[in-house]
Amino acid sequence: MYETRDRALRAAVWAVVLAVPCVGASSSDLRLVNAAKNQDASGVRSLLNQHANVNGAQGDGATALHWAAHWNDRTTAELLLRAGANANVADDEGVTPLWQACLNASAPMVELLLQAGANPNQALQNGETPLMIAAHTGNLDVLRLLLTRGANVNAKEASRGQNALMRAVAEDHPDTVELLIQNHADVKARSSNGFTPLLFAAQQGNVRSAELLLKAGADVNDTAPDGIAGDTNARSLYKPNTEAGALLVAIDSGHEAMARFLVEHGADVNHSGAGRTPLHSAVQQKMPDLVKLLLDHKANPNIRTTKPMPFLSRYIFAQTGMDVNPVGATPFWLAADYGDVRSMRFLADVGADPSIPTVDQTTPLMAAAGVDFIEGQDRYGRRWFQESTMPLQLAALDALKLCVELGGDVNAANANGLTPMHGAAYMGSNLIAQYLFDHGAKLDVRNRLGQTPYFITQGVYQAGTFITRKETGELLKNLGADTSIGADKTVEEKARQNSR
Repeated sequence: MYETRDRALRAAVWAVVLAVPCVGASSSDLRLVNAAKNQDASGVRSLLNQHANVNGAQGDGATALHWAAHWNDRTTAELLLRAGANANVADDEGVTPLWQACLNASAPMVELLLQAGANPNQALQNGETPLMIAAHTGNLDVLRLLLTRGANVNAKEASRGQNALMRAVAEDHPDTVELLIQNHADVKARSSNGFTPLLFAAQQGNVRSAELLLKAGADVNDTAPDGIAGDTNARSLYKPNTEAGALLVAIDSGHEAMARFLVEHGADVNHSGAGRTPLHSAVQQKMPDLVKLLLDHKANPNIRTTKPMPFLSRYIFAQTGMDVNPVGATPFWLAADYGDVRSMRFLADVGADPSIPTVDQTTPLMAAAGVDFIEGQDRYGRRWFQESTMPLQLAALDALKLCVELGGDVNAANANGLTPMHGAAYMGSNLIAQYLFDHGAKLDVRNRLGQTPYFITQGVYQAGTFITRKETGELLKNLGADTSIGADKTVEEKARQNSR
């Protein structure tokens, strides 16, 4: 979800790279490099006494001093430096012995190399400095040594435009965050994708770091382009023309404690730059207690989405020609769709309108009844692998009952002509079908394709599979459904073609 980093395996990767035999280096004397590589201290001494080239390098540019730093072998490093080893030598990736020592979080090795003239601002080819990797590992002694020697606290690497403070926040090193702030790290700096340190804290759920950042002047309402959250269907990392606030980032990332912290520190609970509000996302992330907190802080219960919600897993389209358009959903609509009765009640208690539909006129009651039910998914849009949908049906029934209690129309139809009873047929839920019938739902209404609920139970293509709901069909028949009504053949054929 949102901006990411991956440096945890760099040490292992670098060691593997160094271990690759060099090609075309037969003319170079690699005895000293190999001795350091093999941790052969006596061999290093002997070769230095023979005046071996102390700065000889492997094919990838790694020297004996690189290997001494890699193994955190201070004794060998001292020998090499006294013999004239270049403290600022860099391999083909720009890795210096100092950078490697920072990766190892070795303050003694860092101190030795700095005393020998190592440049604390010499960066990798991608611009990553020793201070950035030290912030990643979080060793305070290493950081102090670098900062004392003039390390640039606000330098940025080139690939993502991240700096040391962002790394420290993302890796949950609050003590490092505090030290960097004390040394004038810019708490309002932005990465190339617009992420600030606070947004990293929100994404990772690091409350202590967020507290330090806010005290240092960070804006609790920092925003950046909306990230993919859990949306595995996204075609790009960031959605254009959107702004996701820190509060939304925290909720989408599943960090309820962080979200509560931000709300309590003045975050805008109605910010909608991503096409949804924190309240929508709290419902989607199944956080009813947070829903209550947001409402207590004056979140608008009737605000509607202007863009689809992010998918929580690989989305399966209904492919029936009857897909529901969820744009325009209120938090109450989403809660009804997900069967989240607790959130529905919290919302209703503060004035949520249970009749507000989406742009295609699908009401919360229709959503609860299953008009957008898709085989193979739960109501949150996550893949469903259980044999029985009974847990989904029971949650849906409770949500449906509340919608009816609040005055919902059991015979309302959306732009596709779908009624709640069509939803019961799609889901194959006798519980919902019986409840709707008992509350006055009509049985023989035809949707835009001419299909009645009974017709749907006899078999339709859903998510590319021909699915029948025989038991629900028998129930509808026994309740008096006209089993002779069939969809218009031309319309039906078009629907089948659309499902292929």
